[in-house]
Amino acid sequence: MKAINLIPLEERRGTTAGGRSGGAVYAVLGALLVLVVMASAYAMSTRDIKAAQSDLARVQAEAATTQAQADKLAAYTQFADMRKRRVATVASLAASRFDWPHALHEISRTIPSNAWLTSLRGTVSPTTTVAGAADPLRAALPLPAVEIAGCTTTQANVARMVASMRLIDGVERVSLSSSEKAAGTGGGGVAQGGDSCSVGNRPKFSMTVFFHAQAATAKAATAPGQQAPPAGAATTGQQAPPAGATTTPPAQSQPTPASNGSQP
Repeated sequence: MKAINLIPLEERRGTTAGGRSGGAVYAVLGALLVLVVMASAYAMSTRDIKAAQSDLARVQAEAATTQAQADKLAAYTQFADMRKRRVATVASLAASRFDWPHALHEISRTIPSNAWLTSLRGTVSPTTTVAGAADPLRAALPLPAVEIAGCTTTQANVARMVASMRLIDGVERVSLSSSEKAAGTGGGGVAQGGDSCSVGNRPKFSMTVFFHAQAATAKAATAPGQQAPPAGAATTGQQAPPAGATTTPPAQSQPTPASNGSQP
């Protein structure tokens, strides 16, 4: 007689669904696992992208805010730079200023009575452009200087005048570039409208008096209401007379002697 197993097939031991389905269940489970992994990866990637986009937007907003603040403060930076430039300009002008009234006053009271000037020219540096021919020794020092041309009675008096110029307050150096005695007849007074240096054979000299850059700044003796000449140059074709001496009226062009109209 043939034995018959009455236990239902699904309840029998050693029998699985896989065995019945032929492995299709494992394939489905594997596919589901792959889908879950891909979904998880996509979700994480999407989250990272959104976080990066959020950080980028935040950084851009901060950059815009910082740029706006910098634009507001740019005016202060420009003002600070302008202030520095102006301070440097004022300091440069203060360092280059020179007390011309005091220097010319010292020269006028030091010139000997037997000396006459035909030209006097002052410049703060050798590069200053002024009408007229410059003394050959003016370029020796980059200092304020007064170029003096004139005449006196003898060569010995020329040397005395150079020595006198060296005694002026604030003088750095006195350079005599020339002292020539032209041939001519001696004696005779100054003709009407004539030139004191055209009489006789008086020696004609040309010298340059160099001053310190800040000479006599604290000792200036400017009269009330007197205005100092500009820092560029001071040029004149008249003699700076000594204290107490009479000056030639502006209408006359001949140089005025240092004495009160007396001749040696």
